Amino acid sequence: MNAIDVKDLSFGYTAEQVLSHIDLSIKEGEFVCISGGNGSGKSTLLKLILGELKPESGSVEIFEKEVSKISSFNDLGYVPQVNVVNKISFPVTCKELVSLAMYEDFGLIKIPKKKHYQKAIEQLNEMGLREYIETPFNELSGGLQQRTMICRAMINKPKILILDEPTAGVDLESKESLFELLSSLNKDKDVTIVLVTHELEAIKDKSLITKHYRLEEGSLELC
Repeated sequence: MNAIDVKDLSFGYTAEQVLSHIDLSIKEGEFVCISGGNGSGKSTLLKLILGELKPESGSVEIFEKEVSKISSFNDLGYVPQVNVVNKISFPVTCKELVSLAMYEDFGLIKIPKKKHYQKAIEQLNEMGLREYIETPFNELSGGLQQRTMICRAMINKPKILILDEPTAGVDLESKESLFELLSSLNKDKDVTIVLVTHELEAIKDKSLITKHYRLEEGSLELC
């Protein structure tokens, strides 16, 4: 079964199209990279896959179900760009931030319970963040913030993990650590990974990538 199917997808914010007749099939268990320059439409494509935007034409399916008809996105984990992450201005610890991803299970009063905090602690431990459980998120380095956001995205055990520019603003050592983590999730946890980037050097010679697509001028090509 394909994890993601994008068929003849077109979209534009104005009369000018950002994406034109895009086709993309990602099988379960694959590690796919989508690269392209700034303004090429990478983030727009992600928003369409995540159901945040509605296509002008074509369709997006997650596990053979049209994205507009999906009520729960727990099968799909998402890690936004660093500049989006940095907009978290309110004081929150790593434990609290990760627990908030379980809001669908909070019940009538939309606040985390003891069981949610415990699950967050276990997930942070599993991802090597034990010493940062009670650390304010905004006090972490860029690499640790990304690792925490991946932890948050994985808390509901999704089958697909999508990352938007995860290496931007992260030092070389943290990038290596990031790829080791993603490789482990892909190979050991059988998580389908879609990594979107404009930093081709960051993925160069990375054998973990199953497929590499390039998005330019609204068209997607397999490299």
